[in-house]
Amino acid sequence: MKHWILLLAILLGSPAWAEPLSASKPATLRQAVDDLTLAAANRDLVLVKVQPIDSALVKRGFEDPHVRILFIGNETAVRWAEAADARLLNLLPLRLTLMEREGRVTVLSDDFAHWLGEFDGEARAFLLAWQAELRLVLDDYERQ
Repeated sequence: MKHWILLLAILLGSPAWAEPLSASKPATLRQAVDDLTLAAANRDLVLVKVQPIDSALVKRGFEDPHVRILFIGNETAVRWAEAADARLLNLLPLRLTLMEREGRVTVLSDDFAHWLGEFDGEARAFLLAWQAELRLVLDDYERQ
């Protein structure tokens, strides 16, 4: 029910933003993953996967980039995407990129600008709702 309320609020004139969302705070990657997992759970989202990309790079002789990709989502979003426009499934689970630099972890979402141009009607409304959910997750992450 609260997802429909959020969707309705977005459709009734909340400003839409069309760039990657970001958040940053002092943390380690491990702490950031834990904080984001909790922030996602507060929005009824679950951590689906953590993808460390640095281990493969280090094995090949590159410096450790201290980057992780988190995938978060829920079953409801998948059902909504299937019903509205199956192409939305390309965006699920939602991705967050974490970068640790000098004791701070910055989290970036995907850029929704292109996708917002590809969809209209209900599918576009879902994109805006997911974007709003990500903003709330990132705000919660920064407050922790």
